[in-house]
Amino acid sequence: MMVGQLRALFMAICVAGSLAALWGLGGTPGERAAIAAVVATQAWLCIGFRRRGFPAWSWLIEGGALFLAAWASHYAVPAVVLYLWVGARALYGGLPGRALGAGMVTAILAAGVPIAGVGALPTARSVVIALAVLAAAHALAGAARAGDIAAGRARTAAAAGARLAAAATRAEAMQVAVQAAVDMTSDADAMIATVNGPSLRVAARARRRGAAEAASQANSDELWSRIDALPPGVRGVLAGDGPAQLRGADARALAEAVGLRPADRAVLAPLAMEGKVFGLLALVFDRRADDPSGLLTTLADEVALALDNLLLRSRLSVVVENSPDAVILASDAGIVRFVNPAARQLLGRDGVLLTGGDLCTLLSLTDIAEVLPAPGGASRQPVRCRIPTGKAAEWTDVDVMAERVTEHDGSHSLVVYARDVSERERLELELRHAQKLESVGRLAAGIAHEINTPVQFVGDNVRFLRDAFADLQQLCAAYAVLAGAVGAGTDTAGPLREVETVAAGADIDFLLEEVPAAVSQTLEGVARVAKIVQAMKAFGHPGTEEKSEADINQAIVNTLVVANNEVKYVADVELDLADLPPVRCHLSDINQVILNLVVNAAHAIAAADRGRGVIRVSTRVADGQAVIEVADTGTGIPAEIADKVFDPFFTTKEVGTGTGQGLSLVRTLVVERHGGHIGFTTEPGAGTVFTVRMPIVGAAARTAELVEAGR
Repeated sequence: MMVGQLRALFMAICVAGSLAALWGLGGTPGERAAIAAVVATQAWLCIGFRRRGFPAWSWLIEGGALFLAAWASHYAVPAVVLYLWVGARALYGGLPGRALGAGMVTAILAAGVPIAGVGALPTARSVVIALAVLAAAHALAGAARAGDIAAGRARTAAAAGARLAAAATRAEAMQVAVQAAVDMTSDADAMIATVNGPSLRVAARARRRGAAEAASQANSDELWSRIDALPPGVRGVLAGDGPAQLRGADARALAEAVGLRPADRAVLAPLAMEGKVFGLLALVFDRRADDPSGLLTTLADEVALALDNLLLRSRLSVVVENSPDAVILASDAGIVRFVNPAARQLLGRDGVLLTGGDLCTLLSLTDIAEVLPAPGGASRQPVRCRIPTGKAAEWTDVDVMAERVTEHDGSHSLVVYARDVSERERLELELRHAQKLESVGRLAAGIAHEINTPVQFVGDNVRFLRDAFADLQQLCAAYAVLAGAVGAGTDTAGPLREVETVAAGADIDFLLEEVPAAVSQTLEGVARVAKIVQAMKAFGHPGTEEKSEADINQAIVNTLVVANNEVKYVADVELDLADLPPVRCHLSDINQVILNLVVNAAHAIAAADRGRGVIRVSTRVADGQAVIEVADTGTGIPAEIADKVFDPFFTTKEVGTGTGQGLSLVRTLVVERHGGHIGFTTEPGAGTVFTVRMPIVGAAARTAELVEAGR
């Protein structure tokens, strides 16, 4: 661009100046011939200007025409015409052409001494001026050409940067880079090679002719080289020593190893990311006036960044495409932009149908309000939602989490993650029910004993009542005989003696005293059995996935009945149950929590071996939460294991007596299933207090507030 402008300026000055210098000539035939020769030369210069170049022999023709003009006019043509000509022509061609032009103008001026008798001193002065003009034009042309090259390289680099950013694959990015290197240097071959174990693999090449080649299209023998067989300069670049230049045999060895044309020079720049070199970018050429090392290093840095981004993008794509969790990208307005295969499978719809849809059709407005973080706010924890799917079930339980992100163009988007937990919840429900049945199984012997005691005395009392009833039947029969004798008016002495004998044998006074007591004891035993059965039924019920309002105090009472045989031999149980509002919860989970804590307390007291202890179970309302405390006078928890008691499979009991699942299950049921909190305070050697806090929601929360206010 700058060279073109400079040529246009010099051409205009040359034509205008030459024509002005000829003003006043033409009086003689020789002068007219000189004018014709100069005009023809100017016309030729204009043609070359339009064509943007001149043939190599043009210097001779132009010089001959100007010599003819000088000779014909007896050197009346001013020397300025030669100055202007040599200045304009010096902007074209290379150094050999300019040297020829210098010789031509020197010869033309020197010929004036013998032909026209021009003095030697004026001739020398004119030669110096002409050569100075030529040198100045040569310098200006070089500067302008350098500026054009720099501008062209900048444009090429900018275009390469845009193509690198738009490249979809690493292979495409590397071919863009080598082609850009060739375009910016014009007379060099370029290649990119990456480290693959002990070898260097050529990934992309571009030759001087400008046609980029994929390495896979070349002979495989040309594309792989062992690193230890390459020149030391190459190994230094790969070792992290920075850019390097190779000359002579080393440059030719590299060119041969990577399948490029033999060359005397090579410039290498490392491809590195975070200080780790993973390849190199190389230019090979014969000779250059400027050093391309800086250009190559800059391009290599851009390529390394682009390749790293593409690798990251590729890995991210693999992760997203193969993620078992649904991933949905939506605009800030909720318009779906992308869904991964897991999302398509979960929602039971094709990606084309989902893209462009509204996020609100996938989640309810209530769920969206709970899931989406506030603008500028931190991400929220996963929220349990139910979404419509194309599966057999109309609704599926999922854990949903959303984040607001800023994309590369500055726009804001929503990333929604959803995990199908319906199967997991089904398995967890079955597992919890199995664990409850396992707990019941462990307590079965004690429960059987608890039932056996009342059943025994109920059986004894029933047998006593059976015998008593038999005696009463005999007495009633004797009374019937006596009544018959009285009615018939016959002798009643015999029947009366029989009545007295039977009554004495039955011990009527004893029966009148003991039968009511036996009946009362039987009813009490039946009631105790019924209580145990009802407690077992309430404890062992599998429950449902929907939370419901439940009486926590009654759950505690039922659980203590079930666990009575585990507790009664080692501790006394004290209850301090406050008035609790109904708590929305999974009642079967709460039963399990209380059972595990109470049994754990009984075992701690037994391990303390200090005689009978005390287990105190209390409830209260605090800060809108239902609080359950289970305190014991057992061994306490040593400080060194205090942070492990809720870990799965952690136990201090002997092998075979503990699984390490009791407190771990308690934490899962309280924290994860109910959003509550469990903690403990302990004093080694004195005992431990476990505290469970359960959130109270809805009407129950309002009731709790009224209870607290009344206190």
